[in-house]
Amino acid sequence: MGSLIENLLDLARGRLGNGIGLEVTRGGRIEPLLAKIVNKIQAAHPERIIQTEFNLHQPIDVDQARLEQLLSNLLGNAITHGAAEEPVTVTAKVLENRFQLTIGNGGEPIPEAVMQRLFQPFYRGGDNINKQGLGLGLYIASEIAKAHGGLLQASSDTRRTCFTFSMPLNRKRDVVH
Repeated sequence: MGSLIENLLDLARGRLGNGIGLEVTRGGRIEPLLAKIVNKIQAAHPERIIQTEFNLHQPIDVDQARLEQLLSNLLGNAITHGAAEEPVTVTAKVLENRFQLTIGNGGEPIPEAVMQRLFQPFYRGGDNINKQGLGLGLYIASEIAKAHGGLLQASSDTRRTCFTFSMPLNRKRDVVH
């Protein structure tokens, strides 16, 4: 119930134009955080294979609680919507002065009509009438990416569906802890 209320508050913040607030930790190593999130999701879904590749050789300035929220959401979606026999992959790296986090899964591609609406609030995809959730997860993940000065993008073909969060390494306008 608490996360539902928090999601609705995040929706309101995003819609009112204030955006999602950040509390950025400067100079933080995020590999342990990413591993903790993956381990938590893996423990809840022991039947699934989650492969990780973290190639981060420097601290990343990020709101760690919001990064956890974003990754948990994307990993949960990959497990729910991806092919059970295919591994879910999580890669984190620095590429051209940007932090990049990609979550991928095998399975049916996302139709183009659905791709165009993925990041809209309350959208749950084509025939997901019986699925749980309000359809806020990808919207909030997208707003978290924007708050970090970055973006959340999706790609899907017959082999893989990937969600990639990318943000610049050098940010200046955050609340610092």
